[in-house]
Amino acid sequence: MSRICVMRFLRPVLALTILAAGLAGGMLLWSRTSTARTATDVAVQRGQQVYAMYCATCHGLAGKGDGLSGQSLPIKPQDLTDGRVLNALPDHFLFTVISQGAQAVGLSPLMPPFKPQLSDTQLHDVIAYVRTLAQPAFDPKAVLPIPVKREGPVQPIFFSHAIHSGSYKLDCQYCHAGARRSSAAGLPSVERCMGCHRVVAAQGNPEVQKLLGYWDRKESIPWVRVFRVPEYVKFTHKNHVQAGLPCQTCHGRIEAMEQVAAGLTGQSLVNDLKNLAGMTPVPNRLTMGWCVECHRAANAKDLASLAWIGSPVPTLTREKPKAPLDCVECHH
Repeated sequence: MSRICVMRFLRPVLALTILAAGLAGGMLLWSRTSTARTATDVAVQRGQQVYAMYCATCHGLAGKGDGLSGQSLPIKPQDLTDGRVLNALPDHFLFTVISQGAQAVGLSPLMPPFKPQLSDTQLHDVIAYVRTLAQPAFDPKAVLPIPVKREGPVQPIFFSHAIHSGSYKLDCQYCHAGARRSSAAGLPSVERCMGCHRVVAAQGNPEVQKLLGYWDRKESIPWVRVFRVPEYVKFTHKNHVQAGLPCQTCHGRIEAMEQVAAGLTGQSLVNDLKNLAGMTPVPNRLTMGWCVECHRAANAKDLASLAWIGSPVPTLTREKPKAPLDCVECHH
């Protein structure tokens, strides 16, 4: 048989082989996807049963927070169908709330711990079911990267930015109003906090009771400072906020922090030694090298390149002034 005849014979055989392999791969992928969906569906069904037995009495059968036992509580049970609030919170956060009680994340202990009664599997099943109640629908890509382990100093009141800024989406400047007006962002006064908490969780939350104590005693809250720059550096929040720079650029993903931590900021002896050795390490945030690089990048690409992932991208026009690089801008 000639080579041409062999090739004519093999071509359809090869095509059929490739087609069969493709179909087999597709069937395998479909099988795996189908199996995963089936497992998820089973978990949701189990979770619905556990929810009906342990959760519906307060949160209601439909999850709207209208259960009979919850009607007499000073704080209304959470509406689990409100995806605007719950969708940003990761599974491990909800697991902590259900297993250890809401007080473990700074909320009301009226939501008790269920770890003694429920296994880890049952807890995960309940979370899987609750996710199906959310409107708008739950999107895993929109979940905040809240760390499992908290970092940073313990504050006199457990104020969770993950709850206030991440879940309820309060704007940073609602509390830190000085950021757009002056050099210092400032801390919210007790009066500002009471503007909400005269009504919101005014009873039934020990952390809010601490706030009420400061209010009654006419005392300021002794917050522990987290972010610092050296005394010889004059940093102005106002200029940066008015330029459209997101707060997250300098402070990190604050909206994903239960307990605020500065992370790797400020001078580093290791980096100093590397610089002396002629190396070029990436500077830590809130250091001179980092600020200068930020200003240079702002001038080269506008501030859009500096926006932290997940934060709004600022809009700049060419008429806006350039980020200064003169020494006297910060050292005067």
